[in-house]
Amino acid sequence: MKVLVYFQPNPKLDNFEGTRMRKTIKGALEMNEVQHTSNILDDYDVAHFISPNDESKMNIVLERKIPVVISALFGEDDPTTRFLDYKSKDGNRTSSIKAKALRMMNKADMVLVPTESAKEFLIANGVNRPIEVCVPGVNLSRFDFSREDEKQLFYRYFREDENKKLVLALGEYSNNMEGVHAFINAAEKKPDVNFYYVGCETFEVNYGRAKKIIKNSPKNVHFVNIVPDDIYRSMLLNADVFMLPGYHLTGVISIEEAMASKCQLIARKTAVFPEFLKNEKTAYLAEFSETLTSLCVDYLDGKLKDTTDEAYQEIAKNNLEAFGRQLLAIYQKQIKPTKNKEE
Repeated sequence: MKVLVYFQPNPKLDNFEGTRMRKTIKGALEMNEVQHTSNILDDYDVAHFISPNDESKMNIVLERKIPVVISALFGEDDPTTRFLDYKSKDGNRTSSIKAKALRMMNKADMVLVPTESAKEFLIANGVNRPIEVCVPGVNLSRFDFSREDEKQLFYRYFREDENKKLVLALGEYSNNMEGVHAFINAAEKKPDVNFYYVGCETFEVNYGRAKKIIKNSPKNVHFVNIVPDDIYRSMLLNADVFMLPGYHLTGVISIEEAMASKCQLIARKTAVFPEFLKNEKTAYLAEFSETLTSLCVDYLDGKLKDTTDEAYQEIAKNNLEAFGRQLLAIYQKQIKPTKNKEE
């Protein structure tokens, strides 16, 4: 079997969730000795897409009568792999599937999602193709705590004090940066801790609004764009807390990597799938910004139980080899009907 794993990232975001998802899929296939290609004109038995921007490429594959599998809702922090749109009016926030994403999924042979609630969401919003839950695997060897050289990268890159704790947050520089004040308020209460907010530029960025928030933030708050993969991994290995303060659904890949890095996860409930993290077991979840701020401060002050070991044990179950075996079984199901039709 040979698989087309297709994704072309935005050059500005070439180290972000879409690229890491592609590497995860390829790594899982390699561990199961399955060939893969990124050339759409190559010969292959099944195609795997992860971006709603690739509908035209998927149409080429379908014209060749090759089965198509799509991974949806895995990299929602990455604009190039985001399947959802969000609207906010009078304090009410709603999410919907992008029109092109819905159109693309309804042409596919199989749609993969990370959780049952994600599957239910897609069905309720018009996806009529077969959907299967398939949780991505993590290459735990990439998060080796004994590698002091990797841990030092963060301090050298940003010239930071090794003796200070680190809170890392993932979000976006959007029109209003909803939820970011939970992160900033925690930083105000802990001036001796470094707070780093990593976000990507969206196409709707209002720089005036974002610059105002950044300008008025405490000195221990640092807003950075996507950094090289080895630097980001070093940030994870050094972070005491991984915070998801935004209201929008975040990327599963990013959550898994934080779990593998033994960061204490503190997240807004709407940012994660309900069953993906367990409150007070593998993470601390909250609905309101004030609560998120308090959770972060209390954890840094040693007032909350650490949930990182249990989170690590959970993510260790989703290893890369098992993920590859599941993908292989899914691909084979798609190929057999096609061959039978030809016969």
